[in-house]
Amino acid sequence: MTHVTLGFSIKADVDRAVAEAVPLVAGPAPVLALVYVGVAYDAELVLAALAERLPAGTPVRGASTQGVTLPGRSYESDRFLAVMLLHSDTVTVRTAEVDVLAPDPRAAGAALAAQLGPPPAGPSTTLLMYDPLGGADVTQLLAGLADGGYPRLYGGASGQPWGQMVRTYQLVGRRAYTSGALAIALDGLTPVGELTHGAEGIGLELVATRTDGNQVVELDGRPALDVWCEQLGVAAVRDVENTANWALGVRPPAGTSYEGLVTRAPFGFDVDARTLVFQAPIATGATVQVCVRTQQAVMGGAAAMAQRLAAALAGRTPVVALSFECGARPAPFLGAEDAAAEVVGIQAILPAGLPWFGMYAWGEIAPVGEHTEFHNYTFPLCVLCEGPTPA
Repeated sequence: MTHVTLGFSIKADVDRAVAEAVPLVAGPAPVLALVYVGVAYDAELVLAALAERLPAGTPVRGASTQGVTLPGRSYESDRFLAVMLLHSDTVTVRTAEVDVLAPDPRAAGAALAAQLGPPPAGPSTTLLMYDPLGGADVTQLLAGLADGGYPRLYGGASGQPWGQMVRTYQLVGRRAYTSGALAIALDGLTPVGELTHGAEGIGLELVATRTDGNQVVELDGRPALDVWCEQLGVAAVRDVENTANWALGVRPPAGTSYEGLVTRAPFGFDVDARTLVFQAPIATGATVQVCVRTQQAVMGGAAAMAQRLAAALAGRTPVVALSFECGARPAPFLGAEDAAAEVVGIQAILPAGLPWFGMYAWGEIAPVGEHTEFHNYTFPLCVLCEGPTPA
């Protein structure tokens, strides 16, 4: 049998928070403890307390996040602890980690794949979490994992409270990295996933006349940062307000089923070089569009996604829903009340009683077709299922 238990706490004292979030575990050790934490806690103190609380040998992995979603609720703050314990006598877990992504994220991806080892022939789900603030090209991280046999992944970037972008954490055992990545392979569980978008082009088209990797150097022949600030009326400050409302949208490859434009939100500015830094590259010569989100598109897309996913789960045995919703969608855009309503509405459409464990990510990872793509502003939702795939 495979099942999960969920725990949550906002107590200020680390030991009390861990005791509230993690019930005493009887029987065999969980095969995984997935942990999301707010940055008001000392992350390594939390990990040390978890190691004392959990049975010996329980692998602990996770990330700092802007907030979490759980059955019936969402929560955003700088202090919270959310824990998912996965119990199973049929699922096995493999983990991998790197403490630095830059300057060679493709090599980092290859290192993660090598640590995971060859993928199994049977059902398996691979999750990825990483730091978004170090300037690494996430598409190269994904390429390194694909080279090593892991082309399809779900996950998201670590985060922190809404505001100035300072630091995120990736949680590995008793250590908290600040510029790394981790991967988790769950052998024996099949992912059934969907995603929704919610950003719409507003008609202003520009040409990326010069790019350098994941930096856009020029838009329409002018310094990209100058064009960005002029067009949107923003300052060259790496603040979430400059990434929450606007993005550059690129058309997806021909034949790809996708909801609108693939958006790229800037996560850095080079004030001296006047460039925009993204988590993923935009090709030189690409026609891009300024994108804006609407509440109607966000809420309507979420409900439609839930209906598609519910249909895809027919005949399956779901264990848990893992969500990786963009952190720019909930309270900063929808407001806390509608953000909770969005999540509760989706949960009402999915199978009754299905456990739910979600993070608000600062960059989303989900497959499009047979390959994994990096996304902004999206809401990837992955349900882990056991048992054979229905005919």
